Amino acid sequence: MKNCIAIAVASLLLGACGGGDGSAGSCSGSAAYCADNGSANNATQSLCGVDVGPNRLSGPVTDVHDGDTITLSAAGQVYKIRLDSIDAPELAQPFGSESRTALHNAVFGKTVRVAYAKTDQYGRIVGAVFTDTCQYVNLTQVATGMAWFYKAYQCEISASTRAQFAAAQASADSANLGLWSQPNPQAPWVFRNGFDPATPTCTSDAPVFTLAYQVDRRWQAASATPSNPGNDGFNFGEGARHFVGVDLHAQLARNLGG
Repeated sequence: MKNCIAIAVASLLLGACGGGDGSAGSCSGSAAYCADNGSANNATQSLCGVDVGPNRLSGPVTDVHDGDTITLSAAGQVYKIRLDSIDAPELAQPFGSESRTALHNAVFGKTVRVAYAKTDQYGRIVGAVFTDTCQYVNLTQVATGMAWFYKAYQCEISASTRAQFAAAQASADSANLGLWSQPNPQAPWVFRNGFDPATPTCTSDAPVFTLAYQVDRRWQAASATPSNPGNDGFNFGEGARHFVGVDLHAQLARNLGG
């Protein structure tokens, strides 16, 4: 059985390099305001018409740290949320304060929904944030010139969502909105680290979390026993690491060029 799952993992990793059917749902009309179509399944999930990770949080926003990080309260817990797919100017950069103010105006004191598939090295949840009217907050920050599309992580979102972010940034740049009103705006990752990393080439239309979810579900099914039916809580990448000894995050990053 272990060999069978190893083959399944390998085929999914190869699939990440070889394409996909691109059938995931995407927004129509204004990219920042979408109706919730309510569709979801184990492989690809949608919230407000956007392909998103499988985990959910909902609660009021209690703090806005900068243009891409918030804190919300949910079920008696406090969570720090890093908005995925974007990178806002640092507070010490031009438009850093304006970016924070824009995000504050959009979400502070309001109940938002967060969809996510991972946490980062600082323990923050990295996810897509939506208001109760289905405003896609991450995308709005980019569309209004308050943040950059974070292309270094573009393979973690679907091809349709990548296209939305790219179009939003191009439109904001063309209209000289926000940070794009500067003659030579400096990306926040360059400000922090001093260099511009290579943009990964995504050779699958599916987001990385979808492939990881499929591997984990196969692992859980193969590992289930009558006394241990499997973990429906879903821990991203855990199945691949435990069953065949690979770190799915690292392997997918290598195969996707990230």
